[in-house]
Amino acid sequence: MLQAASSAFVRRSSLLLALLFPMAGAFAKTELTLAHQLDAPTERELVELVSRFNSSSKDVEVRLVQRAPNGKPAVLNLATRADLAQYLGKPDAYVPVEKLLADNKIKFNPKTIADPLRNSVTVKGQVQALPVAFTTPLLFWNKDLFRESGLDPNKPPKTWEELQDISGKLKARCSYTTSWPVWVHIDNVSAWAGSPTVTNDGKLAFNSLIQVRHLARLTSWYKTEYFTSFGYKNEADAHFVNGECAMITTNGEMVAELQATDKFSYGVTSLPVIDDNAGAPFNTLASGGAIWVGQGFGANEYKAAAKFLEYALTPQTQLVIARQAGFLPLTPAAQAGAQSKLLRDDLKAQDLGLANVMKP
Repeated sequence: MLQAASSAFVRRSSLLLALLFPMAGAFAKTELTLAHQLDAPTERELVELVSRFNSSSKDVEVRLVQRAPNGKPAVLNLATRADLAQYLGKPDAYVPVEKLLADNKIKFNPKTIADPLRNSVTVKGQVQALPVAFTTPLLFWNKDLFRESGLDPNKPPKTWEELQDISGKLKARCSYTTSWPVWVHIDNVSAWAGSPTVTNDGKLAFNSLIQVRHLARLTSWYKTEYFTSFGYKNEADAHFVNGECAMITTNGEMVAELQATDKFSYGVTSLPVIDDNAGAPFNTLASGGAIWVGQGFGANEYKAAAKFLEYALTPQTQLVIARQAGFLPLTPAAQAGAQSKLLRDDLKAQDLGLANVMKP
């Protein structure tokens, strides 16, 4: 009887402890919020990144939330290219990523991030955010539609003049289109031609002969149906991925959709150049999504945020982001992986995009 009473006491004690301290291990994780403003289709890759981190982390749990306009920054915040300037304009509202990692003794050399990507999020010599989802424009073409029109499927246009000639020969309903027309045809065509839209002293300069001639040509193409417009954002991507258009200029990240759908044979190359433009091509511009860390949180939350950023910086994570989402790899280790025999073909667009933004 004494043994039975003892066992009952142990069971009651265990039950009492379980009631008083339910699943102590479940409360060991520090919960972080990552705020964003992505729509459902573009949120997918972020969800997968967070899910992979949560599965691998024993003491940190990241929860995605929609960022309220003009609301207080969360611990982690994803700024897209459209609102990057807004974040850069309020550096005091955020903890510099470089400082956060140093304070939490996480090894990080900011110079390992490719210069054009790092410079886009640097204020007063310090890296403010982690540019995890940066991209740059490229030209994609549908090889099947080229074949159907009697054109060489392995010979894309190298100049805008060649693109015009090819557009006139294509039998496709949509010969050429573009996503992000301002980003592609103003910002990047200008930089690619060596005539950037912002001078060294910060003044706007987009009325040079380069821009005037190029926009005049684009207007004439629209009137003659050599060029089809679908909108001011990335609406044209879906029309190309569905096989409607023969050529498109858009951000390199679209390659992830093309690989996922696998509807037709396609090629990817650099933006065309203006054939009488001396010295061209120069460089394209990189921009995109970056992770910012909000001010006003506790040491435990910042320690957890540093662990998430450390995870995002690993070569393995960088390659997954590059391969599955089409973004530019950040670090030399990830760049070397992208150029390996195993991944070289899958990451051709990302490798080409990085080479273009790295041009002097």
